[in-house]
Amino acid sequence: MVIIMNLWFYMLFIDLLLPIIMFMSSFIFVAGGPKNINNIFGYRTGWSMINKDTWTFAHEFCGKLWMKFGGIFILASGIIMLCLIKTDQRVFVSVAFAIFFAEFVTLFVTIGKTEKALSNTFDRKGNRKK
Repeated sequence: MVIIMNLWFYMLFIDLLLPIIMFMSSFIFVAGGPKNINNIFGYRTGWSMINKDTWTFAHEFCGKLWMKFGGIFILASGIIMLCLIKTDQRVFVSVAFAIFFAEFVTLFVTIGKTEKALSNTFDRKGNRKK
């Protein structure tokens, strides 16, 4: 029973890790992200790093998405995993992997949405479209 509980806690940790990182990062991102464009921390893509305006826009846009989806996944993952605490090991491991997969897909969807918003708002030189 102890081994199964340890596995359950491990799976809960795995399911909460990505949404907590997204949610915590979202507060920095919504505030405009790191002050300077850099290669270490922040939303770093070709579009976002063109200039300060694209950098700030990308962080604010992505930050709002990460706040929303990170919060949703923190609550949903916690509730779902709590409901599965006494179920068969195969069940909660399968569900935990499905949750993690959904979180991972959502992360990439938010990146796609942010890139789309950048391309709709800016031209290739980083000037705002009129």
